[in-house]
Amino acid sequence: MFLFDNRCRMQQAFLVLVCWGLLMPAAAMADQVIAKVNGQPVTESELEAFTQKVPEPFKAAFKKKALQQIIDARVFYSLGVKAGLLKTEEYKEKIAKAQQMIVTDLFMEKNLKPRITITDKQVADFYRENKARFSTPKKIIPGHIVVKDKDTAVALRKKITPANFDDIAAGLAQTHPEARFFKLGWTEIGKTRMPQAFEEAAAALEKGQISPVVETAIGYHIIKVYDVQPAQEKSFSEVKDKIKENLIQTQLHRLKQEYIDTANVEILAREYQ
Repeated sequence: MFLFDNRCRMQQAFLVLVCWGLLMPAAAMADQVIAKVNGQPVTESELEAFTQKVPEPFKAAFKKKALQQIIDARVFYSLGVKAGLLKTEEYKEKIAKAQQMIVTDLFMEKNLKPRITITDKQVADFYRENKARFSTPKKIIPGHIVVKDKDTAVALRKKITPANFDDIAAGLAQTHPEARFFKLGWTEIGKTRMPQAFEEAAAALEKGQISPVVETAIGYHIIKVYDVQPAQEKSFSEVKDKIKENLIQTQLHRLKQEYIDTANVEILAREYQ
């Protein structure tokens, strides 16, 4: 469980940068000046801070866009100051909201997160006990001929081979007008939205195989599986970092709830109770 959704986190990050790095003159640091906006330097350390949470493989490509965002913010901040926006009530309200978000985040970082400890054993245990959550189910591309009459279905099945299935399906309008052919796209086993007997028969087929006649409430089916993606299980090394972060967020939520439970909170509006 996460404390803030992605939109809230993006807004928070932007407001922090606005209040700290973009609105204030660049700190006097012995690092490279990479740009100037109205005479004010933009330094390498500012750009690094702006992109610190971007994964390394993408950071280099993102830095040019990030620099442009810093420049844009500096330009429009300067224009906003000249327009007298710092004196408006709207500005004061937005700063108050930003302050609340920043203080909240700092409290989490300084008072709650240091109380969280996730061991390697906890991560490994979670992976072992929840392996199904880290697996990609088997997927298939099934096609099927369906008719209402069993005898017709049986007669058709005797004629069908993996090699001629598509030709027979394409000619149904001429040879068996009462029959229909449908082909599904990639579908997870268990999520074809077809009757259980259809699901079970399709799941048992390998690529290119044809089922016997399968009876469902819809009719009598002859199923071909055109392609198969086997179920795949992600390795521990692939998911351990994600597991650890989720466990941290779970503990963080519990700690947060402890504080909320001790606060004097009253929900007065009946529709929100």
